[in-house]
Amino acid sequence: MLVEGRSLPSQRMLRSLHRRPRGRALAPVLNRLTGGRVPADPAAAPPLRPDDPSEVWFREHFDDAAGEVIDFLGSGGISLEDRLVADIGCGDGILDLGLALRGRPRRLVGYDVNLTSTEHLREQARRYAGVGAIPPNLAFAASQPERLDAPDASFDVLVTWSAFEHVRDPTGLLREMRRVVRPDGVLFLQLWPFYHSFRGSHLWDWFPEPFHHLQQEPEEIEAAMRASDRHPPPWTEYMLSEFKTLNRITVDDLHDSLRAARFSVRQLELYSHRTHVPPGLDGYPLSVLGIGGVKLLAVPVQAG
Repeated sequence: MLVEGRSLPSQRMLRSLHRRPRGRALAPVLNRLTGGRVPADPAAAPPLRPDDPSEVWFREHFDDAAGEVIDFLGSGGISLEDRLVADIGCGDGILDLGLALRGRPRRLVGYDVNLTSTEHLREQARRYAGVGAIPPNLAFAASQPERLDAPDASFDVLVTWSAFEHVRDPTGLLREMRRVVRPDGVLFLQLWPFYHSFRGSHLWDWFPEPFHHLQQEPEEIEAAMRASDRHPPPWTEYMLSEFKTLNRITVDDLHDSLRAARFSVRQLELYSHRTHVPPGLDGYPLSVLGIGGVKLLAVPVQAG
């Protein structure tokens, strides 16, 4: 994606709490931690196990996240069929595989600063879905932060899933997305979780209590994680690096960035959750504490 480092496969894989981002640099780490066995033949694949973190991760993106994107677009009267689509921050490409097969776009390009491994994606797809090949309408490309290697007005639909909490310059990236979307195109954006929400640290495997990151100093969090045997050290270090790259964008900040990039929101769904608010957080707006994430559709604003 257009972020250095990347998102939080940890939680999603090690426990299914909510839909989340895709793992990118994480894929090799996860492969080492879970054994990464890939059968030579789909018929020889072991039964799918809900306690297998790799399978949970795959299913949450190939089935659930892809379904959410298609359903949300559909509720706005938008189909992916025969459209030119880009996923910004595609990670391991699992979501894109689901979209390519179920949505039937003419072409879908997944962009990420770390080029997606089609070999790893093919192995995961064969093992967990019986899909033996990457479909011809799906391709992947490397990108730069805030820069896509694509001509102006290249795509009908832009998709981004659980990426913007890691983007270092949301307005800059959205301006680049505005450049590559067609004048009559649409942007689907999902962000979860916002930093100030109850799960905003992405570290609930180590800190199950809500809002811990708003009450502890980063140095305390780092020391506690490294002293814990909750996960192997490579995973702990990966998640620490992810925590350190989180931006502090709020839903209103995101809206400001969308408007600055000349997008207008046309459909909106906020994620919220009943949670305990500990003492000491009265200085934060309730809208910041209470909004965990967002899904939205936005369209380009035309000049003049």
